[in-house]
Amino acid sequence: MKTVEEIERAHDILTPFKRTVCACSKCVACCKRQPGPLAPGDVERIEAFLGEPVEKYLVASRGSLVKNFLTGIARWVGTITPRFVKGRCVFLDGDDRCKIHPVAPFGCAYFDTHQGYAEGQRRGVWFIQRIEESAEYKALRAKLPLSQKSKGQAGG
Repeated sequence: MKTVEEIERAHDILTPFKRTVCACSKCVACCKRQPGPLAPGDVERIEAFLGEPVEKYLVASRGSLVKNFLTGIARWVGTITPRFVKGRCVFLDGDDRCKIHPVAPFGCAYFDTHQGYAEGQRRGVWFIQRIEESAEYKALRAKLPLSQKSKGQAGG
């Protein structure tokens, strides 16, 4: 089994961004509204950290609404997120601490509420491109149950 440091080091190579470090109440509140989406490679890192398969903790989300500014066409790009259980991310414990923090999903580890718009957009574009390039990610998402938050909503 890999150490947390080995898992983190491997992930840092895959992303051109530095992890965010904030865990203030505003950032933790995101874990109670909508768990952060996983990027391709996150499932493997979380499984290595937990030492067990993680599909039971995940759902297919309607994802992100993206717009091509050249064509004006907007569309949904489906994502994978941790389940939302009892008003919080399945990985958030009773003390508001992330159980998988060292290997948190891309949407948690690389975004925070204090980030500027331009930086958030830059990271978001990178994230969407990785999803669209990953057949494995799309195949896993197709097998997962649909998030209860997404049912009945456009793009669900």
